[in-house]
Amino acid sequence: MFKKPNAYIPLRYKLLSSYLLLVMTPVLVLGSYSYFTSVKSSEEHTRGNLEIAVRQIASNVDYRLSDVIRSSDDIFADQPLSRILSGYYLDYEKYTIMTQYILPKLESAANLPVLDAKLSVYLSNTNISEYYYISDFYYKDEMEKANSQGQETRGRQYSIYHLNRIENKPWYRSLSSAYDFKTWMQVEDDVTRGSISFLRPVINYDTLLPIGLIRMSAKLKDIFFDVDFTQLGDDSLLFVVNGSDELLYTSSLDEMNPNILTVAKNGFSGPPDRYMQIRQPIANMDAELVAWIPTSSFQENSQRVRNLTIWISLVSLIVLTAISWLVSRYFSKRFMKLIRSLKAFKEGDFHKRMVVPGNDEFSQIGDAFNDMASNMEKLIDEVYLSKLEKKEVELQVLHSQMNPHFLYNTFSSISRMAKLGEIDKMHEMVRALAKFYRLSLNKGEMIISIEKELQIIQSYIDIQKIKFADRIVAEYDIDEAALGYETIKFILQPFVENSIEHAWYDDEIHVRIRIALEGDDVVMQVEDNGIGMKEELVEQVLDPTEKGVGYGIRNVDQRIKLQFGKGCGVSIDSSIGEGTTVTIRFPKYVR
Repeated sequence: MFKKPNAYIPLRYKLLSSYLLLVMTPVLVLGSYSYFTSVKSSEEHTRGNLEIAVRQIASNVDYRLSDVIRSSDDIFADQPLSRILSGYYLDYEKYTIMTQYILPKLESAANLPVLDAKLSVYLSNTNISEYYYISDFYYKDEMEKANSQGQETRGRQYSIYHLNRIENKPWYRSLSSAYDFKTWMQVEDDVTRGSISFLRPVINYDTLLPIGLIRMSAKLKDIFFDVDFTQLGDDSLLFVVNGSDELLYTSSLDEMNPNILTVAKNGFSGPPDRYMQIRQPIANMDAELVAWIPTSSFQENSQRVRNLTIWISLVSLIVLTAISWLVSRYFSKRFMKLIRSLKAFKEGDFHKRMVVPGNDEFSQIGDAFNDMASNMEKLIDEVYLSKLEKKEVELQVLHSQMNPHFLYNTFSSISRMAKLGEIDKMHEMVRALAKFYRLSLNKGEMIISIEKELQIIQSYIDIQKIKFADRIVAEYDIDEAALGYETIKFILQPFVENSIEHAWYDDEIHVRIRIALEGDDVVMQVEDNGIGMKEELVEQVLDPTEKGVGYGIRNVDQRIKLQFGKGCGVSIDSSIGEGTTVTIRFPKYVR
């Protein structure tokens, strides 16, 4: 019966027909997703920029605070100065100690490169005289006069006081007793002066007990001068709070909303309504930099993003946004068939074929693929068979290299017995040799059962016992379950021969043959109590590039790897004076 062929439909017509299937849903979904994603991205970008700005401000503050801390370290860590401040001096010594060491050290510490700070050292040692700021006592009138005229005045910014001035004050008594404590605190007149002080002890390094207190005071406006709300935009607020969430500093107190100020002064757990909060810890002080940014600042960007998204969605509708998804799905179904077929080839299923209905370009691809698959399967079969033949030849060559080695040694022993007139022993050895070759020849087959391989090695050991007059003690530890599997012929004999020929350590040598199953592997071991081998010699024996050392052992290792793969083979464990254990491992195998 005549069958009408399927009509050929070109791919371009299929594409044109798919363009007629436009729907609004993909556009709405993609548009909505783009809108919300863009708004969120815009907000995250804006917040990220603000966080960077706040971190930079906090970093600048930390830099100035670290300047104060480094300066106090010069006094705290100076052990010679500590001993001087702890000592007792006569009146004529005080002036020398004060002018030549103490005051220069304090002046050096007080002169900060970044901040104008005042250094005060309180000492429990009343033998050290007090020394005051110029602005505190002697020249107070002159300082006030200079300040009223707008002149900059910087007298001595350091002083020495006796500790009894402050030791009963609550703020001092609240300080930690640890020898290495340090803290920022507003003490004495700091609040009225708009300052804050860094406090840490003066230590007697012989006793590790405090002998005084270091106080470095700096103006808050000098420390936090770049905490300026104008850096974050209109209506934004920027201030510093201490560890108890109490307002410590702001540059815009008078311009803040009074209600918000009340919240900040009394402590707070979050920003007011319609404000976003960013908090950045200040590393060198128990305080945080807090920024409040009105959320209205994001609305303008959100509106622009919304309008842009709507415009893009409309254009996308016109230029066939949804069609792209449908067409890609149409193609993907057919391409997946090709991919599945290729994966089947990768996994070794060379019989897989690609069935594509219809009469178009995809059906042509399917036919071409099937033709290619048939050719590849044929070529793979041919190459595989040729490799098997090559592998069999290589095994035969390696095996043929082993038999003459043993035969030469045995004939040498028979010749020696003949010269010595040991006819009975020679007769017994010839019979044992005949039995050995009757077992090992095995009709020319390279693969034999493990049971037959065991019989071969037993015959070999019997021959050696005749040669060495029963000075060889052989033991066998055989798992009967392993005897039914198959192995390459003649793989135990080289290792037993190596033990008997080279491992003698005493009048007798003990050889133990072990055959067992371990999981999916067969494990054979030849163990002796001989002299053992050095690690370097073991490496040479197994090194395929070595020549003249361990030829028979490498021969066995190569034969196993050739038959069963590179993951199998021979390993040697040997210790000088303790003996050698050779392990042969290969997978369970039955033809």
